[in-house]
Amino acid sequence: MKKNKDTYESYNETVEEFKNSFFYGSRNNLFFKYLGGKNISENEFTIFIEKLLNVIVDDIDKDEFSEMKKLIFNSQIKGYLPKTKNDKYTYKDTPWTEFSKPLKKSKLSLISAGGIFCKDDDPIQPGGMTQEDAINKISEFLKSPPILAEIPNNISKEKLSVRHPGYDIRAAEKDPNVVFPYEILKNLHQEGVFASYTDNFYSFVGASQQSAIIKTYAPKWAQMLKAHNVDAVLLVAA
Repeated sequence: MKKNKDTYESYNETVEEFKNSFFYGSRNNLFFKYLGGKNISENEFTIFIEKLLNVIVDDIDKDEFSEMKKLIFNSQIKGYLPKTKNDKYTYKDTPWTEFSKPLKKSKLSLISAGGIFCKDDDPIQPGGMTQEDAINKISEFLKSPPILAEIPNNISKEKLSVRHPGYDIRAAEKDPNVVFPYEILKNLHQEGVFASYTDNFYSFVGASQQSAIIKTYAPKWAQMLKAHNVDAVLLVAA
């Protein structure tokens, strides 16, 4: 049974409906959205819920939550695995282009798909858009071309904002480096890992028209970075 949050009227709900409500449904907070995907069957979902309840009790008794973290982490891996071995968005775990010179002599930049941008400079909606609005407009995002936001490399975390309809942004709100590791990149530069970096770093909302990114926008971004004499780019998924 489920209660409508507005009318509090109860109605029957199947396990499948309950499972799918986590995927851009009534219970969506983008953390457990993978449970509603096709990679998790109804039976696997019920097994996960049963294990989760048992692990919660066990971890409370131990006053630590390592087993619950492990269970959720492993379930996320399964939920996000490619549906087939020939998934067109599966790539080798190596650089797409080999380095032409040593990393210590290279200039780097950063592009994140995490939906990070400067406060009061929302590239999609002037005046800003709330996370709830973004989630409700997921279908519009998925059909729209990406917009690349420029972010000065010396900006403070307090002046960054995040809004993305495809993942739970709470960790990124506390520390943007979770999906936009610009401070980490600069620390690596100070340690001498690479030679230099661009004046601006970049971010866009990854939940956007994938074919447009591949065919049109990624090549344009690559040419723009080449014009800045960039040797390599750190790409960060949301």
